[in-house]
Amino acid sequence: MSDDKFNRKLAVVFATDVVGYSRAMEINENQTLSNLKACRNILDDLFREHGGRIFNTAGDSVLAEFSSAVSAVVCASEFQSLIKERNSTSDVNKKMEFRIGINMGDVVEENGNLYGDGVNIAARLEAFAETNGICLSRNVYELVNSKTQFQFHDLGEQQVKTNRFHAYDVAIEGGKKRNIKSKSTKTVQNTFIVAGLLAAVIVGTFFWLNRNDFEPADLSKFAYELPKKPSIAILPFSNLSGDQTKQYLSDGLTQNITGTLSKSSDIFVIATGSVIKAQENASNNVEISEKLGVRFLVTGGVQQANNDLRVTVELVDTVLGKNIWANKYSGKLDDLFSFQDKIAQNIFENLGFEIGPNILSKASKSHFGSVEEMRELMADRKLMLSFSPANHEKFANNTNARLIENPQSGPANLANAWVQMQKMMMKLSPDPSETIKKGKFHANLAHGIMNDGNSLIVGGWFELFDGNPNEAREKVNIAIQLDPSSGDVIAGAGNIFLLTGDIESARKMFEKAIRIAPYHPAWYANRYAEALTFLGEYEKAKILLNELMRKSADRSVNIREQSRALVGLSVIAGFENKPEEGKEFIKKLRELNPKFSQSSVKNYLGLMSEKNRLTEYLNIAGKFGLPK
Repeated sequence: MSDDKFNRKLAVVFATDVVGYSRAMEINENQTLSNLKACRNILDDLFREHGGRIFNTAGDSVLAEFSSAVSAVVCASEFQSLIKERNSTSDVNKKMEFRIGINMGDVVEENGNLYGDGVNIAARLEAFAETNGICLSRNVYELVNSKTQFQFHDLGEQQVKTNRFHAYDVAIEGGKKRNIKSKSTKTVQNTFIVAGLLAAVIVGTFFWLNRNDFEPADLSKFAYELPKKPSIAILPFSNLSGDQTKQYLSDGLTQNITGTLSKSSDIFVIATGSVIKAQENASNNVEISEKLGVRFLVTGGVQQANNDLRVTVELVDTVLGKNIWANKYSGKLDDLFSFQDKIAQNIFENLGFEIGPNILSKASKSHFGSVEEMRELMADRKLMLSFSPANHEKFANNTNARLIENPQSGPANLANAWVQMQKMMMKLSPDPSETIKKGKFHANLAHGIMNDGNSLIVGGWFELFDGNPNEAREKVNIAIQLDPSSGDVIAGAGNIFLLTGDIESARKMFEKAIRIAPYHPAWYANRYAEALTFLGEYEKAKILLNELMRKSADRSVNIREQSRALVGLSVIAGFENKPEEGKEFIKKLRELNPKFSQSSVKNYLGLMSEKNRLTEYLNIAGKFGLPK
């Protein structure tokens, strides 16, 4: 990619991390996280005071940008002083120590993040620093030496991994100079040879550090404009167990991580179904990124052997062509849910956000009672989605059995609410009022346990069935706050808004849902077109419906949705005073699906609160030949 897509500049980069963080997490994870939060609060306050801007975090490490080298060093000194004061407590469990590295160099700024040699050197200086110490590059030292009262120890030229730099320690409280041999000490007769080799190393290092891990995505090929917030897709985790019956572990992990990330408004998350479709139609991960219009991808694999479980995961930046983060998790089968929470947390951190405790809390409450319950409910979901009376009965029987076994399971109660919902939609209920009552009960119980958005969407439908549009709208307004990036929740809210008369909100919801799910179900397009039609945006609606009919040629759209689209096109023709076109659309519909009627339209629009809209819609289609 050309440099003109990025903003290059000179920046002072402040890098810090915790000494012995991994070991501390192994000993006492909760205490370590509590200590880190307390220390981060100190650091955040100092950044605000001295003009520092955090541009990236990952676990215990923090990268910040300063416009002033002096401010960065003063901030670092005050931080180490306050940490020393905090560590003076008699409670050894609360102690936490840091290293800090500060460099000034050329960086690339892209969407608020900084990349390049200036950042890499700061990270190497931090790794080279003493525990509780501050290590500076030569250019920072030269700027602050004459402008501050600090004392410094010249460590000479050093090398960490592929980076070579002249380093200086800040002499905190008169500390002694480290006894480190300078890497630049050479005999005089080799000066010119070394200089030449050093130049080659510097050039080689520059290109090595700025190399791509893979060929970057081409922004000109992206199907959609990148969102302003970080955008991500979780690719289906691979089943590495060599046993197809273990596929549910991979599928469950993929869906659960996607669901957890979708609870945040800080990032943009593609729906799982669309990721699967994109993967089927792409030759590599970069192409998947281009088709979905997202920058970041998560890939991974799951392997189970008896009761042992191993999960691998990697986060990549397709725009820069970089592998950002990778990890392995090994444990027992029941550790699956713990692994997925850790993965989600690490993704948030590597995208530069601190995952809110409420998000992980909601995710944990949404966990299945066991891995086996997850397997069973995922199998039942397939039964539900078939929409056949026989599979509905199996789905209902399985769900009832699970509720008897664990009546306080959030996912099982939500599944039972869907059982009642399907009864209403498929007209299988001998007593609709009793079915509505049961549906409300299980949806409310599921929400009380999980505090999720999906249970509120289902609950909103039952409020509609019960003639309570205001209550339905109230539930979905809360749902989209709880799960702001969930395609299912956003589309479900669009349905409720449309049927309760808030057509503008419905339009916005379906517009967002279609972006979250680029390979969306056909009903998304039909519902979106209905909202546009009621708003008088006929041209946009026709584009959606004609595209839907075009896709029907490859049988990717079922007859019911095609019929619905043809009715929509006929109604638009009526609004546009084009009766011949309207009649032609209904004629095509009658040839395609002779059983489709005005009663069929009532199945998906009959719950509309504004009956005058429904009446007008049906009258136009009826005038053009759609039977009652």
